[in-house]
Amino acid sequence: MSVSVDSLIDADEPATKGERTRRRLLELAIERFGTKGFRATSVSEIARAAELTQAAAYAYFDNKEALFRAAVDADASGLIEHVTDQVRDLPVNQLIPSVIVHAVLALEEHPLAKRILSGAEPDEIPRLIDLPALSQLAGMLSEALADGQTRGEVRADLDPAVLGPGLESLIMGLLFSAVLSAGDAQPRHVLGVVEAFDLMIRPPA
Repeated sequence: MSVSVDSLIDADEPATKGERTRRRLLELAIERFGTKGFRATSVSEIARAAELTQAAAYAYFDNKEALFRAAVDADASGLIEHVTDQVRDLPVNQLIPSVIVHAVLALEEHPLAKRILSGAEPDEIPRLIDLPALSQLAGMLSEALADGQTRGEVRADLDPAVLGPGLESLIMGLLFSAVLSAGDAQPRHVLGVVEAFDLMIRPPA
């Protein structure tokens, strides 16, 4: 599986050799940690795959834990940013099902994020939940709800600033469920959330 973290470097600026090396180390770390886990993966094997010495790898990351956490941040943020980009312009009533579908489909391209969601690295779950990219997703949901209110598609008495983060938490819960059920969220759960969301935001007739 090939993992890319191109989004970590500004596409408009040419990457320096050091940035390219760091990006390559992260790509390999995502792949190896995602496949084998933290304990079974060594910095030396990641360095060898990148055609570096172990000492050279430590010039970019202080220790194995620092490399692992940087890889978790990069892979999970990449997943969330991909989903956010895919659904950004959709009508508000399509957001929840679309976010869930795109996230589940993209998990195979984000092996380390999937591993964390599966509970295989339990110490990292709080880190996943606190990612800035998740706050950005919540912000996008809040903006979509506010826009829906201006168009009369969302109840005026709802507070988008409160509901957006709540929906983000619901989505994360469904993602955990999807991974734990072998990659497929239970249809009745997804449909139930979608129906509840529609009833929640729908303006009175």
